[in-house]
Amino acid sequence: MKRRTFLGAAALAVTTGALADEKKSVGRAVVTPASDTIEEKPRNVPVVQQCDVCVLGGSCTGVFAAVRAAQMGAKVALVEKQNAFGGVATAGLVNIWHKLISNKGKEQIIGGLTQRTIENLQRIGAVAKRGHGYGLNTEELKIELDKLVLEHAITPYLHTFYASPRMEGDRATAVFIENKSGRQAIRAKVFVDATGDGDLAKDAGLPFEIRNGLQPPTTCAKISGLPRSADGMLKLIAQHRDEFGLAPDHGWGASVPGSSGVEMCAYRHVFDTTASDANQLTAAEIDGRRQIRAYMDIARKYGGDDNTPCLLDLASTIGIRETRAFTANYKLTEDDVLQCRRFPDAIANGTYHIDVHDPTTGRFKFKEPRGDFYQIPLSTMVSDKTPNIVLAGRMISTDRSAFGGIRVMVNLNQTGEAAGVAAALAASRAEAVSEVAAESVREHLAKLGAVVV
Repeated sequence: MKRRTFLGAAALAVTTGALADEKKSVGRAVVTPASDTIEEKPRNVPVVQQCDVCVLGGSCTGVFAAVRAAQMGAKVALVEKQNAFGGVATAGLVNIWHKLISNKGKEQIIGGLTQRTIENLQRIGAVAKRGHGYGLNTEELKIELDKLVLEHAITPYLHTFYASPRMEGDRATAVFIENKSGRQAIRAKVFVDATGDGDLAKDAGLPFEIRNGLQPPTTCAKISGLPRSADGMLKLIAQHRDEFGLAPDHGWGASVPGSSGVEMCAYRHVFDTTASDANQLTAAEIDGRRQIRAYMDIARKYGGDDNTPCLLDLASTIGIRETRAFTANYKLTEDDVLQCRRFPDAIANGTYHIDVHDPTTGRFKFKEPRGDFYQIPLSTMVSDKTPNIVLAGRMISTDRSAFGGIRVMVNLNQTGEAAGVAAALAASRAEAVSEVAAESVREHLAKLGAVVV
């Protein structure tokens, strides 16, 4: 089935279901089509936590933000919608962390919690070298992140969705959350938005755009018994895709450390998806799994006699590359990355090349930095418009091309660490996060073991 045909069918199913449910009642409320509205009665929401720093989003970026804030002496809450921490690395199955050294290979430029996590996983055989980078057993990573959270007396909320903020002027004073215990609220002095899509920042009024031609997301899987190399499987898909309803595409894969012949497969994209839209995200999740079934069928039919494909694990969330692009006090540019520009407020260093996935073909468009490493400044994470919200992760302020380089996990992990330090400092001083001196953030990061240049 073509992608657009699938989306149309999914949309029709949603609409038909809504109309069919029009006369059904839930309690005393009548379920009506999405174009209609119902009024929800005001209610008193219990405050389950009052803290210094609340981190929304429990990816490695979010966990590292929470840990650094706690190490600074802050009382911290951490909210995550999945059943485990780690984000795209764990729920999305993406098991590659890129190198920690400079392009010339003579200087370590990334340390801190990224390095500590790698070292801890190495002790139990859950890491394998991939050139200068690392392949991770991301199931072990889940447990490692649990330990980090509990060791630092962070209050975790798993299976918990951020719903909306309580605003007083331009400041968020609390966030409403939803979980098995119902609707609750967390009060905090400062919030770190590590949601990926910038859900809190959007609701708080920080300017953003959704660019045309978003990089498409990928549904990953762990599969054993495929043809011996990822290139071999990708060639089979290219040869037989039409028979199985797959569009032209481009992908990659990586073996799982400690396993025998298990491949993490990121072979396909789900095109024409704005993943910050609920209906499109639903359709993309289903279509991503359909594509995995299709290339499994290709392997079964055309993989040869020694081909015994077995689907071991499907990502519990599609791997989203790009949605909302926010504007903070500074927007990192392609030239900043390619020229390896230095910043006095730098809080992260990176070498990963600019890598933009084409929105129609899935092919990777690379541009190489012309120096040893580039930097991410703190000013891409804070805004005068949202005085007690810090951005961390893929929604920090960049242009599209710069985003193609900084979006990988070893880079974004560092933004989490910086966000946690900045948030704790702002909370302790009762000042806006944009007023926290960058040099103070850098000094504390260095004391905590991060590499600060």
